[in-house]
Amino acid sequence: MVTPDPASSSRSEPEYVFDFCGGQLAIDFTNTLGSRGAEPARRNEHFATFGDIVAWAEAAGVVARQRAVKLRAHAAAHPDAARRDVRRALELRESLYGVLAARARGRGPHANDLAVLNRFVGEMYSGASLAPSGSRFVLETPPGEGLDAVLRAVVRAAVDLLTASDPQRLGMCADDSCAWLFVDATRSGTRRWCDMKSCGNRNKVRRFRASV
Repeated sequence: MVTPDPASSSRSEPEYVFDFCGGQLAIDFTNTLGSRGAEPARRNEHFATFGDIVAWAEAAGVVARQRAVKLRAHAAAHPDAARRDVRRALELRESLYGVLAARARGRGPHANDLAVLNRFVGEMYSGASLAPSGSRFVLETPPGEGLDAVLRAVVRAAVDLLTASDPQRLGMCADDSCAWLFVDATRSGTRRWCDMKSCGNRNKVRRFRASV
């Protein structure tokens, strides 16, 4: 199996459909590593290339089609910068997962995960300013280069999630090999699976087979 070049503007898995079962942009960003709870060799990396991340951002509504085209052209013209962007995206994803997973488990975050996430917060809000927009204000940030627009949207979503005055319940899929995160919006707070159609049904089948 040939390992894709991270700088590639093409998708590593053209047929893969990104899953947005997490219910919040920052959480969905962390759920781009399949079988996260399994051994490293069994995990499925859906952010193997620059093009994968752009495709996710387009599917998530973070960037429009025209912007996505420009980002892919940027990667083709600046492969070294594209590789750095992919490394940064994965670093953000893993630190963010660490912080959110700790909260889902009712624990405090690991100091290193929080430090990395805070570094991204500082970078992404650098140069930000308030600007009037009708009867309210909006936070404007410099456009940046490469994947900055994508990462900035994720960081802002993470900040909103973690600083909300009415904290949302975070859950972790009960399938240990999955370990994806989600916002538990059920009234009873008893959601167990990232997606009943996948992990839920798979575990239902397992329990049935074990009982016969």
